Amino acid sequence: MSIIALLIGILLTAFSASRKAGLKLRCISQLHEISFKFRMFADPFTASTRGESDMLGGNAFYIDDFVDSLYRIDEFWDIAPVVYSQYRPGEEIMMCPAGENELYRRPQRTAFENAIIPSENVSLAFNRRLWRNGIDPGITTVSTRLLDMPDVPLIMDVDAATASAAGRLPHYIAPPVPGITDDYAMGSFWYPSFRHNGKMVVAFVGGHVLTTEDPLAQSTWRWDIAGY
Repeated sequence: MSIIALLIGILLTAFSASRKAGLKLRCISQLHEISFKFRMFADPFTASTRGESDMLGGNAFYIDDFVDSLYRIDEFWDIAPVVYSQYRPGEEIMMCPAGENELYRRPQRTAFENAIIPSENVSLAFNRRLWRNGIDPGITTVSTRLLDMPDVPLIMDVDAATASAAGRLPHYIAPPVPGITDDYAMGSFWYPSFRHNGKMVVAFVGGHVLTTEDPLAQSTWRWDIAGY
């Protein structure tokens, strides 16, 4: 009996490791797709509609319009008006396979107006510096020149439960950058998740996706996007 119990334990451990590896691969694949969609959205020659960003002309847009398009909310709503609509786990690129599987959307609201609920179940967040240069300057207008900066982190795993508990919006996070004094310097908007066996999955503007245990130790990652 003890030998059988040992074998069952080994099999269960192997199954668990295999399942976690599979979830990680699915997350990487989804972030690849999001990064590709971002390049299509940002490029004025391939974007079909950008929502309110269309008013800015072809060479600029708001990152929140891209986020809304992925969640299919606000002007990107695609079904009849309802009180709320549940996302289907396994079918939504904005739901990490290893994250929470219960998420809803509400009409006539943007992501930062609580269109996505419950907020603590959000699993992916965009680089907040693409949304706001800081707290006071207001919403950032993103230039298509950003496409020439492939190493800027675009979207990543987020610990939305901790962010929501702190009263922060989980859809956008950004770390402090050494040598730069701004509204992110104290780490007040940095809530990374390492749900993939202690690693965080990050997709970049250039389309590549990487995993890391320490996202702030990567010298080539452009967390500072000043000048784009």
